[in-house]
This record gives sequence, structure tokens and C-alpha cells, in this order.
Amino acid sequence: MRIFISADMEGATGVTSIAQCDSRRPEYAFGCKMQQRDVLAAVRGALDGGADEVIVNDAHSHMTNLDIGEWPKGARLTSGSPKTLGMMEGFDECDGIFFLCYHAMAGTQCAVLDHTIDPNVVYSVKLNGLEVGEIGINAAAAAGKKIPVALVTGDDAACREARALWGDTVVTAAVKKARGRLAATCLGPEETYKVIYDAAIKAAQLVRGKKASVMDFAPSWTAEIAFLKTAQCDVAATLPFVERLDGRRVRFGGSDPVGMRRCVSAVLDLAGTAPF
Repeated sequence: MRIFISADMEGATGVTSIAQCDSRRPEYAFGCKMQQRDVLAAVRGALDGGADEVIVNDAHSHMTNLDIGEWPKGARLTSGSPKTLGMMEGFDECDGIFFLCYHAMAGTQCAVLDHTIDPNVVYSVKLNGLEVGEIGINAAAAAGKKIPVALVTGDDAACREARALWGDTVVTAAVKKARGRLAATCLGPEETYKVIYDAAIKAAQLVRGKKASVMDFAPSWTAEIAFLKTAQCDVAATLPFVERLDGRRVRFGGSDPVGMRRCVSAVLDLAGTAPF
């Protein structure tokens, strides 16, 4: 049994600031340390829960945040960018998925560092009419290969977002309670290590017992993206498969959920080149 871990940073233990997730800032060292600790707790829990191998995809920013030097036997790290599937690179080689250190979607009230993929570009994303964040977008891609998501960790808002998609069939582990976008009451790293480790054991056992759930997502899909700026919509609308809806919204679709993840990234990457 192989477990795939997509590891972001904003939902890591103790992280509440943009600076802690930005490699250009001195506070970034703290963000990396906490991300590493949370991921190792999940890796060890997955292995002790029955996984033969755990493949971790470093999924934050430039995707070279994690240090493989401390990792146990059986763990693998996919590092660097760009990757074809971004945050989900390599998921289709595995039997179950964990989302580590994740955050709530853009616009969520009282959620630490809420955003969807690019906070400077995205106002909202809808898939088949349902507003989603990175949890939903990445889970929809996994649904295309019928691979379940068994664990989500982050703040309490991210955990609620996950339960709204899967109910009680997903394991969640909240490492902090949001007090606003840039404030939270945080559990200490010794406590969250055990919380995540125990949750990972339970989630791995769900995967092994085939009790983890695949997101309900139709193979034929439609994505609608609302941008922060009309200039971003101008640029995105130059793509031949994109239909412009109004000043800042576009729509496009397809029949392959994995292709959806690539299309969404391509549209957002291009939109991000627009001048403000």
C-alpha cells in the first residue's frame, strides 16, 4: 500500500503569518520547521498504520521546502517545480491520499491564510457549480483515478471544509483554531505531532480497509474562475478553450478530472502574468 501526501505550509502547526511561508523572509525558517514536523508525524503514522511506502509531494510555493535528511525508510520526497500536476504530482501511483498543512478556500470567514492556489490572482473557483479551494480541486483530480482522500490537516476551517466534502469518511486533524486570517490559537508542536500521528494511523487503516471515500465528482466537468483583477481575466481569456463570462470570470470544461487540475493551473499561471 502506497500513501501519497500533498504537503502545503499555511496549515502547519503554529503558522499564522504570510512571512512564515515566504522564502524571502527570515520567518520562513519557522514555517519550514513546522511543515517538516507535521509531515514527519504523518509519514510515521502512515507507515505504522500499514503503508509500505509513503510518497510526499512538497506542494508549497517553489516546492523545495522539506528536508529529506530526517526521513525514515519507506518515505520518498518529490521536490522542486514546475511539476505537471503541481500539488498532486505522483498521486496516481498511490492507493490513498493525505492533504497535510492545508488551508481553507479564498473568502472563508475566520480561516488562517485563506486563499485558493494564488492569493494574488483568484477570487473564487467553482467546479460543476460548487465553490471549492485547493482541498476540493485536488480531491476532484484524485476522483478521476478513483483514489480516496483519507486525511486532511490544517486549521479548524480547513478541517470543516474537508468534512463538508466527505462527511465522517475523512479523518481530520486541526492543529490550530483560527481567530482571523492572520491570527490563531495554536496547539504546541509536541501535541500536534501526536494528533497528526494518530490521525495518520487511522487514515492509513481506512485506506487499507478500503473504507476511505473518493470525492463525488463527475468525469465531465466545468470550471469557473473569478479573478481579482479584470486584467487577469483579459489574459486568461486569450486561451482558445476559455469562455469569458464577464469582467473577471471565465469558464472552461472537459471530460478528464486529472486534466482539469492541469487546465486550472495553466489558466491561473497565465493570468498571473497580467500587469496590475
